[in-house]
Amino acid sequence: MAHLEITHRVDDEGLRRVRSPRTDLVREKQSGDDLFSLVDGPFEFYERSLVVESGPNGHLVIERIDYQLSIPWFGLFFRWPVRHALRNRREDATTPFWAPPDHLGKRATHVFATLCAIALLSGFLSNAPAETHTYAADEFMVDQLSQGFLGAVVRVGTLLAIGFAILADRHGRRKLLTLAIAFGIAFSCAAALAPSIGIFAACLVIVRTSNATLAALIVVFALEELPAGSRAWGLSVLGLSAALGAGVVVWAQPVAGFAEWSWRLIFVIPVLMIPLIANAVRQLPESRRFVQHVAGLKLRSYWKRLALLGGTYFLLGLFLSPIDWFRNEYLRDEHGYSALQVSLFIITTATPGGIGLYLAGRIADIRGRRIVVGVAAVVGLGFTTIFFNSSGIWLWPLALTAITVASGLLPALGVYRAEMFPTAVRARAATIAGAIGVVGGSIGILAAGWMRVRWGSFGPAMTILWAGPLLAAALVWRRFHEGTRRELEALNPEDRMP
Repeated sequence: MAHLEITHRVDDEGLRRVRSPRTDLVREKQSGDDLFSLVDGPFEFYERSLVVESGPNGHLVIERIDYQLSIPWFGLFFRWPVRHALRNRREDATTPFWAPPDHLGKRATHVFATLCAIALLSGFLSNAPAETHTYAADEFMVDQLSQGFLGAVVRVGTLLAIGFAILADRHGRRKLLTLAIAFGIAFSCAAALAPSIGIFAACLVIVRTSNATLAALIVVFALEELPAGSRAWGLSVLGLSAALGAGVVVWAQPVAGFAEWSWRLIFVIPVLMIPLIANAVRQLPESRRFVQHVAGLKLRSYWKRLALLGGTYFLLGLFLSPIDWFRNEYLRDEHGYSALQVSLFIITTATPGGIGLYLAGRIADIRGRRIVVGVAAVVGLGFTTIFFNSSGIWLWPLALTAITVASGLLPALGVYRAEMFPTAVRARAATIAGAIGVVGGSIGILAAGWMRVRWGSFGPAMTILWAGPLLAAALVWRRFHEGTRRELEALNPEDRMP
């Protein structure tokens, strides 16, 4: 239990403000004379009391706040910011920049923090194949075109995840999320022992299936729990958590340069995450909207929305997947980077980009989603195209700018996975939309690999494929709605209980 005591010397107007319930980081209600209790906020327990001594020169007020945070896993990082926010009351009813734009209650805070912990594993499983396949290719002696085929085959796992998403819509998010975690860790370890490129690819397909299911359920779960004004913010924070997990792969990547086979050690790292993940799953309840959802709705009734969202992901995948799959190959083959240099490059350019991701989530919740998508696709991915056509020291600032601006695609577009579909079909719709994007990504990887072999450089290939995100941005601007600060039941009236 934390205790905070603040002394004020105020006039009558200042006393009135101190005696009014807070509406900034915490939302209070008056529960007695100069006593205030919690209505909403990230606290297990919260109470504020006042002792007032009035005199001819004003009022002496001693304000006492007792509280206990309800932020598992990451509570240590929020102790000082929360204490600072409680000490410095915001009279404009806004939250601090590091907090969600809308208030998170005790349950939402606990569930969201737990999902962020699980997202660490998802980020690792997502990034491990992309960061290590170039080293595996050296051991198995395959060229860039074969690596492109490997990337396309691995992405088939996202199509297989559709079946698990159907089960998640029928039996709940939590059960399928647990299964996805177990299979993802098991077959990541199996990939470390693969004796051939074929078995390696088969293991990665199962890892991809598991992680596609896991990633979709994390997003759906979070969006079903978060308040209306913080959905994009939530996806940005989940993205940062996943990026931290992906960063583990990058930090461990120099290990791949020790010997021809040492890249295999990276795939065993998820075993170390088992205690954290197992504890997180045990504390995770079922999604409240799934528990209360209206059953019997059919996905075929929403095929136009699905085609619109899936088509947008398809166009983006044409460009984004080749970047993810061939970036290390580009740095190693065209610029002579070692494994250590690749790691330093990614850490240096991608880590500051997390600021852009976080800001994009807040802007998307406050100002709207479509403007963020447009800027990210046109400006952010435009700088990415220039990056693949540059060399020397310019690679570093170009990559940093591109990642910072383009990261807005994740929260601004990701919220539509929940906002466009009711609860009964939400998991499968989100997974199918992602799978359509993966089909586009597979085509993009094959096309980029073919053009790289034909033209000897990734630059022209990335320039041509940038047309996909430009079309996607135009589609979002003209056809997508703004769901900012609207509850999911308001966006999907069929979800309202009779």
